[in-house]
Amino acid sequence: MSRFSQTACALLLLNAIPSAISAQQRGGGGNGRAATPPVAHAAPVTRSVPQTRTVAPPAGGFNFNRDINPMPVQRRSVAPQPPVTPPQFIAPRRPPVQQPVTPQAPGRIAPGPINYRRVPSTPNTSGGPLQGRFHGPVVRNTHAPPRAWGWNHGVVWRSAPVYWGGGFWGPFALAALTDSLLFGSIVDNQNQVIYPSYQAEPDSPGAQLLQDYGLQQTDCGPPDLVVIWGPDNSVICAFPNDTVAPGNYDIDPSTFTLVSGSP
Repeated sequence: MSRFSQTACALLLLNAIPSAISAQQRGGGGNGRAATPPVAHAAPVTRSVPQTRTVAPPAGGFNFNRDINPMPVQRRSVAPQPPVTPPQFIAPRRPPVQQPVTPQAPGRIAPGPINYRRVPSTPNTSGGPLQGRFHGPVVRNTHAPPRAWGWNHGVVWRSAPVYWGGGFWGPFALAALTDSLLFGSIVDNQNQVIYPSYQAEPDSPGAQLLQDYGLQQTDCGPPDLVVIWGPDNSVICAFPNDTVAPGNYDIDPSTFTLVSGSP
């Protein structure tokens, strides 16, 4: 090659270099392959700033749990408890004092043990340990009719054997009588027996007798009481009054009167 040819080739090469560089930048390559695109960076994520929740306080005033918390606090309702009533003290009923009754006068036998046998009923008898000794003055019943059995409309009253006092003081069945129904008792120390007493029931012949004489029944036992012996060796006691003095009395059921005991 001549010198002139070498010079011409060099000039051509110098002119081709910028074109190749420009083609590579535009994506064209001298080898026909596509140029690698530039790496794109992700845009930064923009987070929204949370807005503060503004709750207007109610008319009743600001309350933290009610005005800030999204869920109100659930409060368990408690049923009102009834007021506690202090226990009341009930005084126990005093035990009746036993009144000894002796058929002999004027001596008095000292009280003995109270575990004597009981005589709840003895048919066709009355007066207890004083049986056969009621021959004293008669205390007339001014409210009873004068004729015999007038208080029972002229019909003879007969005792029922299965009731205490024959039913004269009320419907006390012997099988149903317990210590809780006692209204005192009379103690016969000589014979070592006890005669229990019970309260007269309303509308009974015995209750009518007490009303006729204006007597108020009480527990048997204390001294200086009116002691009335009824049918079947039954007995009750009452406070004395201006009509009936303290002492032992038997009942005459035909005339509805009281017969005092012999001195």
